[in-house]
Amino acid sequence: ADPNQVETCKLLSQRFSGRTSDFREGEGSEKPRNSTKRGISGDATLIALLTSNYELGRASHEALKKLDMFSNLTVIEIAAVSGVDRVEFANTYIAQCICDHFADVNYNFDVELNIPVGSGDTRPLVRHLRMLSLFVCSLISDKITVRPSVCATITHNAETNLTTVTASDKSIILREGAMDNLYPIVPYLYDSRAESSVVELRKLSEVIPITITEKRLAELAQILDFYYTKTLAPAVVISKDASLIQTLVAAIATQDGMHSIVDVDPNAYKMMKSLYDPADTPNLRDDIIKFGKGAFVAVEMKCNSRDDQLLIREIIEDTPSMTAFSSNKSALYKDGLFFGVYVEGDITPELRSRASLIL
Repeated sequence: ADPNQVETCKLLSQRFSGRTSDFREGEGSEKPRNSTKRGISGDATLIALLTSNYELGRASHEALKKLDMFSNLTVIEIAAVSGVDRVEFANTYIAQCICDHFADVNYNFDVELNIPVGSGDTRPLVRHLRMLSLFVCSLISDKITVRPSVCATITHNAETNLTTVTASDKSIILREGAMDNLYPIVPYLYDSRAESSVVELRKLSEVIPITITEKRLAELAQILDFYYTKTLAPAVVISKDASLIQTLVAAIATQDGMHSIVDVDPNAYKMMKSLYDPADTPNLRDDIIKFGKGAFVAVEMKCNSRDDQLLIREIIEDTPSMTAFSSNKSALYKDGLFFGVYVEGDITPELRSRASLIL
């Protein structure tokens, strides 16, 4: 159960009804004098949709149903896309990723996708498709100016667990590694900053000792390549080694065109403003936006508790960060963002599902 659900519903009940006192469970539904003029609970023109990862508890239900606008409250369980719809989603998503890469060129892209699409949470699938799109684009980039249309095929071999990407009469074979990330069987990095970051990490590790194997460094280099090519948006690396995260962000910060924000404690520093915060409230979202849309920014975060991990869920999510009254123009888009996250204790499922790599 969500430990904050009841308190949140009590606050909604209080604000919407115009009350100034706290909701008290078990009391009647009498309304304070003039509350209809102060609240919005009787406004039939408003449709309220509340989302939660947890089942609505009895006390939460009771708090909400005190309001006229929630008197017919209905709970609907949302399931992840599946079956034919999931296959269609995968085909559409990777085609969009490729079109976004060649946004300035008006060409047709035909992608034949023959891979397992899994079930449940779509985050691993989305990450997989983003990675595949990079390899497709790398094969067709030298042909894009001379062909009115480009075809690509992506096929997974269940026996060998290898994926073959073919386009423009060329192919690349990929293997699955940690967290089902994709790695060329012949290692290759498209952005020189990825290798340069690993070299710098080695240098800094002589000053700040860290523990990481050569195999993990190779996996990290590939994730950094996905980051610098803006394939992963954002890239999220998690570790229980605080020195490793600190050193990694410092290494990335030395690269051309990079900005960094370090030592962010989610418990002490807001991730983003809430509706009732003053406009000048310091917060990480605005700090990142100040660098400009699409800027490369590496952020070091320290999660010392389970609650800290919950606080950063939205900002490290693979979707634009929106606040009250946000528009497409003012949203925080995640391409160019790298989050290095130190975690003390167990990594929550919510954080794990958003990770690009766990070291």
